[in-house]
Order: sequence, then structure tokens, then C-alpha cells
Amino acid sequence: MKSLIRFGDYAGMTASALCLAHCLAMPLLMAAFPMLGLAHEHDSFHNSLLAAISVPVLLSLLPGYLRHRDGVVLALGALGLGSFLAAIFVLSPMYGEAAEAAGAVLSGVLLLIAHIRNRRFCAHCTA
Repeated sequence: MKSLIRFGDYAGMTASALCLAHCLAMPLLMAAFPMLGLAHEHDSFHNSLLAAISVPVLLSLLPGYLRHRDGVVLALGALGLGSFLAAIFVLSPMYGEAAEAAGAVLSGVLLLIAHIRNRRFCAHCTA
């Protein structure tokens, strides 16, 4: 179980870092090169990111919480995942790309902190 949590944390940290890079770079690329039509790929990329972010939360943060009972990890993970969902499904349609990017960056930071904190707590678990 500990190795599954470790894998989930590393996968989550990687996915969160990729999400941050994507959310910061993509609006700049779309503005600089509108003729490339990146908006469609941008939307389809979110479906992949949603899975890449949700699965590690379920594989590492929830089991990690059950092992070390740090409620901050679970709260940060839930807030991060919730803010990512809100960014894609609420902020983007209602307020546009800039609001979506801000919400997604917030979610990436929250999830990254949650996975790092979970990794630190789980490193001290005995089983």
C-alpha cells in the first residue's frame, strides 16, 4: 500500500506541475499564435488532465489520509480537485480563459502542496 501511495504522490506531483506549466503557457501561446487553432486541443487536453489529476488524488491522498490522519492533506486535495473542476466547468464557460487559467493554477498549487505534504507524512509511516 505504501508503494501505491508513493507512486500516486509522484504521479500527482507530476500531473500538477504539468497542469501549472500548461495553464501558464497555453494562454500566452494562444494569444501569440491564434492562427494555429490551439483552442480545440486546449479543451481536449483538459479531459486528459482531469484523469491525470483525479486518479492520483484517489490513489494517494485518500489512502494517505487513512494512514496518517492529516486532515490538511485531504482538505488541500479536495480543494485542489474541486477548484480544477470549477475552473473547467464553471469559470471557463462563464468568465472565459483567463478565469479558467487562474482557477486551474490555484488548483495545481493546492494539489502540489497536498501531494508533497502527503509524501512527507507517508515517508514516516511504519507499514
